[in-house]
Amino acid sequence: MMDEKYMAHLKYVKDYLTKNHGMGSPNPLHPFRSRFQHSIRVLHWCFRLAEGMDGINKEALYMAAIFHDVGYADQDNERHAMRSGRIFHEYAVEQNMDSIFRDKVEHLIYAHSNKKLLKGAEIDMELTLLLEADLMDEEGAMGVVWDCMALGNVHANSYAKAYYHIMENSNKEEPNPMVTEKARAYWDEKKKIVAKFAELLADDLMIGSPYFDI
Repeated sequence: MMDEKYMAHLKYVKDYLTKNHGMGSPNPLHPFRSRFQHSIRVLHWCFRLAEGMDGINKEALYMAAIFHDVGYADQDNERHAMRSGRIFHEYAVEQNMDSIFRDKVEHLIYAHSNKKLLKGAEIDMELTLLLEADLMDEEGAMGVVWDCMALGNVHANSYAKAYYHIMENSNKEEPNPMVTEKARAYWDEKKKIVAKFAELLADDLMIGSPYFDI
């Protein structure tokens, strides 16, 4: 069960996003996406990835996951990480949080959009886990659902279009971006699920057979 203190922080983030029109996606094809629900899922990925780990500041990691996207609004979201960090700073001061803890969380929030940091950079484990958790969301089975829902919003008129869209998006070939062993295993499993789904769908639709082109 989630600690009650996380619920209070999450409610603050939900209210802030709602007030500042940052809850939904600005892309009209993705009305099903919720920035707040994404933040909850990233938090749970942080729980999973940090489980059993010693020597890391888990509370700072979890707080950063909760607040990492609170700065989304209806415009200029390329700078959302900076806004998120400032919003958390103000909240932390109001809540009388320890300044060292506050600075750690702010550092994680400010850096979370730079996914290139996972590639060979010397970064602390908390940031590694936050970057991994953020990337993990909406992949695998969720990625397939995203593809199908997005196509539905453009009124796609065939199963084949869905298949090819999945192949170009959730089932596209890409290297495993994760660093920790646990995250790499989760990522590989997600990709296996999508690849198997695409394989079965292609078989059902007879993709590549003479009948398909009639």
